Amino acid sequence: MKLKSTIYVIGIMTIVSSCGTPQIDYDKIITENQELKTNIEKIKSELEECLNGAEKTIAKVLKAYSEKDFVVAKENIKKLSENHPESSKTAEFKDLLETIKTEELSLMKVKEAEEKEQIRLANINNTGMWRVGHYVDEFGESTKQGFITNSSYIQGVFSNTATQDSKLNVNFLINSSSKIYIQLYEYAGNNPVKAYSAENYSVLVQDNDGERLKLRATNYSDRLGFETSDSKKLHNALLKGGSLKFKIYEIDSPTTEYEFTIQNVDWYDNAHKKLEK
Repeated sequence: MKLKSTIYVIGIMTIVSSCGTPQIDYDKIITENQELKTNIEKIKSELEECLNGAEKTIAKVLKAYSEKDFVVAKENIKKLSENHPESSKTAEFKDLLETIKTEELSLMKVKEAEEKEQIRLANINNTGMWRVGHYVDEFGESTKQGFITNSSYIQGVFSNTATQDSKLNVNFLINSSSKIYIQLYEYAGNNPVKAYSAENYSVLVQDNDGERLKLRATNYSDRLGFETSDSKKLHNALLKGGSLKFKIYEIDSPTTEYEFTIQNVDWYDNAHKKLEK
């Protein structure tokens, strides 16, 4: 029995040894495999250099910038900075990055203006709260002199030594971008505030963007008139649309104060274009 077992073990060992790979061949396979891996890594490195090397990356930046493809330009500027900080172009492209940001902002503003104009054209007959009228002559006949005014009174409040927060109606008369007038109706009456000699007013305006203007107006008759430069400032604030807040003080009598808000001056630009026709 013991002899049989020994013969069986020897037979198994013989079979196993006949199926094995010689050590020299095994070592050769290992060496070739390692060489193959090394070559693959070398090829990958060369391919990476070909695709994303310093010179190639610089070329991509310049090409993208010339084509106004700022996204690709910025991506490759970042790659150059991270992968090739030693490149002489790295510092130069930092300045280019700031230029790109400036140009992107400029393009965004142009796009916004174009979109705004498209909306305006789609609403060409919409003048919002505004209407365009014409002055009449001594015979009550319409003249060629047009104006823009609000379709209904703008409401606010006024205060002085005799009253506090009393009702106020406001009317705009806009002859052009450089000639703007405001009429103030105390106690929401029918007659605007009149002046029998020049009365000066400080007019504070906050536009839809939160920008504040300090303007000056003078009442020579029944309306507060702005000088050319201040009229244009107010005109530009109206063009922005949205809401406008006003606080008006009589300079010689600072206790007299008028306050009102126009909730939505949108489509003023359409009214102005109609006036100019």
